[in-house]
Amino acid sequence: MITISLCMIVKDEEDVLERALKSVEGIADEIIIVDTGSTDQTKKIALKYTDKVYDFVWCDDFAKARNYSFSKATMDYCMWLDADDIISEENREDLINLKKTLSNDTSVVMLKYNAEFDHNNKPTFTYYRERLLRRKDNFKWEGFIHEVISPRGKILYSDIAITHSKIKSSDANRNLRIFREKLNQGIVFTPREIFYYARELFYHQLYHEAIAEFKRFLNTKRGWVENNISACQFLGYCYHNIGDMQEAISWLLKSLCYDLPRAEVCCDLGKYFFELKQYEQSIYWSAVALSCERDDTSGAFVSPDCYNYIPYMQLCLCYDKLSNYETAEHYNELAGKCKPNDHAYLHNKLYFNRISKNSLGN
Repeated sequence: MITISLCMIVKDEEDVLERALKSVEGIADEIIIVDTGSTDQTKKIALKYTDKVYDFVWCDDFAKARNYSFSKATMDYCMWLDADDIISEENREDLINLKKTLSNDTSVVMLKYNAEFDHNNKPTFTYYRERLLRRKDNFKWEGFIHEVISPRGKILYSDIAITHSKIKSSDANRNLRIFREKLNQGIVFTPREIFYYARELFYHQLYHEAIAEFKRFLNTKRGWVENNISACQFLGYCYHNIGDMQEAISWLLKSLCYDLPRAEVCCDLGKYFFELKQYEQSIYWSAVALSCERDDTSGAFVSPDCYNYIPYMQLCLCYDKLSNYETAEHYNELAGKCKPNDHAYLHNKLYFNRISKNSLGN
């Protein structure tokens, strides 16, 4: 059976750290906590679970902090978690079984990361992350923001999921501040860093700056294909938010230059054409979304609802606008099979019942 060093970097996480550490019971053979400057009870909580608590002078570089935590590991594999991550009981048992069965020639184990959820706690945004890394392969984190390890060697993809569950809001301006400071220091960004800088600009509603940076990223022609597609999608968001629908749609279509259509992009096209009252085009792209094959192992950010629920609802709305109520109701029922308790589905169900009664009354 393999052994695991849990490696975490933390700062002021007294509200969530104990929850995370309790969830790894039976998984971690060693717990390493690197504190980057807590002023609350974080270190005191950490010391209840391990005596391997280290201080790290924060230097606006997440990769350096994570590499320091990995440098303290002594077990076969390093596993990382953020303080606001948890492992559910079901996934904890699966991870314990994985420890017992994992071949020690495996270099990387990719686990699902569920990052956003609907009101029924069903994941709406998920992607794979490099979660278990064989220590003797000497993997290194890269990137001062949105740090990453490039997987190599024998890679195993598992359906085991880590849940990202925030309790309090983090500093919304931190990442953009770090990016700006790095720029002021004259640091030249890699294509990946340009991409994430552009995303921060978008999140801060600095749409014109974001547009320039996303285009700069694409013009490097060195971006990872999924980031290229995502950049086109974000350019669509930017232009949509400044009211230029033609450019918004144009950039979504340009994503097709990089690979087959993604359901997430097709749903956006369906949404934008619906807003333009071009319902036939909206129907077309919503139907294409339903035909897209979902690939969680591609490394892309996956929105599961874009492969069924959202296009079903968009088709429902489009056919309703075209007064084809029977087809509209059909797609609403398909959406309901995906989310039986969804408010929109239940609202539409009542709406179609009224239409049916009125039709019979006439």
